[in-house]
Amino acid sequence: MLRTESTSSSPAAKDRLIRVPLGRLHPHPRNANLMSAERVEKLARNITAEGRYPPLIVRPHPKVDGEYQLIDGHQRLAVLENLGHADALCLLWPCDDATALLLLATLNRLEGEDVPARRAELLAELSTLLPPEALAQLLPEDAREIEQTLALFDLDSEQLLAELTAAAERSAATAARLIAFAVLPEDEPVVERAIPAAAATLSGPNRRGRALAMICRTFLEEHEDG
Repeated sequence: MLRTESTSSSPAAKDRLIRVPLGRLHPHPRNANLMSAERVEKLARNITAEGRYPPLIVRPHPKVDGEYQLIDGHQRLAVLENLGHADALCLLWPCDDATALLLLATLNRLEGEDVPARRAELLAELSTLLPPEALAQLLPEDAREIEQTLALFDLDSEQLLAELTAAAERSAATAARLIAFAVLPEDEPVVERAIPAAAATLSGPNRRGRALAMICRTFLEEHEDG
């Protein structure tokens, strides 16, 4: 039976449908899930057309009496606010912080997409409660994916940028240079004969460029020695 909001968090209130004023619903700070604008618009059209929606899953707010914290339904809440609804149909699910995190990590994967960094923060907090192997039994990710996501959380972005910059500079230092020059018509035949002939004595990449360098080096060696 549907009832109005209640501040009760006793086991008797579990799995009870209630209506809660939107102003008393608070997103969970570890929510990592977002919907594309297209899917949000589609959700709004469905709610408007059907006049109903899956209940938002909430728990009594752990810090504010009489308020509720969202576990699932963050996108529905935003749509209901935009549509001008005064309250939302909710399923009251009393639970502790650890259980709320696990529910947040599973239920919210059913709709929308996770923001990687925020998902990493959520998994990092969960990893203080359970190892990746145990979390893999509860979450959509396997242990390897959880460890990879946790690595994202530990990533030092400034250090990564510095490493990428250094790698780019090293690559630029050893990369081939493009040198363009013009020759007179009467010199073109000798250039076109000399460079291919010198290149034929070489192997590997960029033989024409290396052939030109070899010809220049030979000229310098002969004249500098003289």
